[in-house]
Amino acid sequence: MIFLYTILLLFIASSAHALDPIKVGIGKHILPNGKFSDSEWDDATKTPVGDHLNLYFKQDNIYLYFGIEFLNTMHTGVDLYIAESSEHVKMLHISSALGEKEFTDGVWSDYAWGENFLWVGNSIGMIWDGEKNVTLPLEGFEFQINKSLFPASRWYFMIHLKRPELFVPDDADNTDIEQWRIIEFN
Repeated sequence: MIFLYTILLLFIASSAHALDPIKVGIGKHILPNGKFSDSEWDDATKTPVGDHLNLYFKQDNIYLYFGIEFLNTMHTGVDLYIAESSEHVKMLHISSALGEKEFTDGVWSDYAWGENFLWVGNSIGMIWDGEKNVTLPLEGFEFQINKSLFPASRWYFMIHLKRPELFVPDDADNTDIEQWRIIEFN
């Protein structure tokens, strides 16, 4: 009896971590510039992440639109990890440049800078104020990702925001998609 009770508790604990997939509905295109205008994301699925972020998801026939809106602290870089399976994983990077990596046979590739042929996002803007480089204010990160990147109707994702660091999900590892959130295309 104690054995069955222990198994039940383990099942409840593991199920408590699992979250329902985020359903991605149809919406209109966006301008991926890091500015969240009043109506740009109105037709998206909105998912709050504590009091730190709002995540937005929508799609059209060609693209997934993925928004990460800052609610209090601006971040100056992001790695968006996406996968359709543990065999097909990519990391999309935004800072002052755009780049990507692939995860193959348990190892991340080197960055491929500027070879983001199937996606675009807003980069971090910097200007010289006469004394130092200054980062331009940013409301968040916006991605436009061609859905041909992964043909599946279910994608896994993890976010690593930088300067300051924040992970979504907070206990995720960039090599284990079983810990990541899931989106499903309607």
